[in-house]
Amino acid sequence: MGFGLLVAVLLPSNGGAYEEVAVNNGGTISGFVKVDGKAQKVGYLEVTKNKEVCGKVVSESLVVGVGQGVRYAVVTLEGISKGKAVEKEAVHELDNEKCRFVPHVQTASVGQFLLIKNSDPILHTAHAYMPEGQPHFNVGLYPGRVSRKPLVKAGVIKVLCEVHPWMVGFVVVKEHPYHTVTDVYGEYQISEVPAGKYRLKAWHETLGALEREVEVKGGAATKMDFLFSTSQGVKKR
Repeated sequence: MGFGLLVAVLLPSNGGAYEEVAVNNGGTISGFVKVDGKAQKVGYLEVTKNKEVCGKVVSESLVVGVGQGVRYAVVTLEGISKGKAVEKEAVHELDNEKCRFVPHVQTASVGQFLLIKNSDPILHTAHAYMPEGQPHFNVGLYPGRVSRKPLVKAGVIKVLCEVHPWMVGFVVVKEHPYHTVTDVYGEYQISEVPAGKYRLKAWHETLGALEREVEVKGGAATKMDFLFSTSQGVKKR
């Protein structure tokens, strides 16, 4: 699947700047992201160097767990022009561990920071690209090195290691704080949402994107599930 599909990550529909306001009696949206299809055994990536450190590297491009829940799907609220404040001083970590980017997928907001680490005893790089192919940062990571990078633009950041080409990770950056990543059960939750009508979108690196209309009422819990369909077998972990 082409990287151009990643552009579908949910920019606010009004095109304006996000306004931070106090949210009183906000609602919560929660649910599951699942996939239909027959589960197959988990696959391994081709490790071509530093095998004594890397070992067997499990593919995380499609991780399906209990009840066909999809891990590492990004759920984002669209059409939201104002809401709770972004935690500007928040720092998100991206580690190099056993020749994998950990976590494989995460979300963040513009103005926050990404702390890039290398826990392996070998050299790695973290070369990040935006959907248009523009480089975002390129860091050489010797063992134990830590680098702190600001997240200044919304979009999907795809991170590659030029030393170990099978390594890939994603950081989905939004202008607002209403985003999350599904857990091992495919479950997600977005809280403190102002009452109103929105578009809720689920994105996955290999499955694509699904969109649902959702209405949030003050103080209420709203359930919204997503079901991806694939004609191919999926990996189960």
